[in-house]
Amino acid sequence: MPILNPIKQRAANVLDNVAEGWSRLWDKARNAVTRFTPKKRDDGLEAQGSEWLPATPGWGVLGAEVKETGKEVIVRLEVPGMEADDFDIQVIDDTLLVRGEKRWQRSDTEGRYHLLECAYGEFQRAIPLPVPVDDSHARAKYRRGVLSVTLPIAKAYQTRRIDIER
Repeated sequence: MPILNPIKQRAANVLDNVAEGWSRLWDKARNAVTRFTPKKRDDGLEAQGSEWLPATPGWGVLGAEVKETGKEVIVRLEVPGMEADDFDIQVIDDTLLVRGEKRWQRSDTEGRYHLLECAYGEFQRAIPLPVPVDDSHARAKYRRGVLSVTLPIAKAYQTRRIDIER
């Protein structure tokens, strides 16, 4: 069976490449994968639209970018389908904590879904900050599905140029 050996080797190489690719993807995206939990109403029943929620994934990707400028840290988080009032933003230690609820929005009762990939419910995303920040002067904006949080770096950690006396 020497003719099968090259085929086996190629198949093993393909599987190794796929496994390595998934591993790299998971390393890059694992923090962005976020759990969405359907919210319970006060009377113990699930919120409107809950009959569809078991068909939705319950997990979503909230991609983030963290940029440091020397004076501030700017965090951008992709969270489409929400309103500015749906967020609760806090800094705890050196972590930006973004909580919110993406509500199910059903505009009609006719027809049936063939694909449900959007996640709905309450979520929480913790984003590590590279340096200590002054959260008392933080600013946040939500526009076109992107939440931007600007956090001034704590004075003791700001980059400062020192000029040489002449």
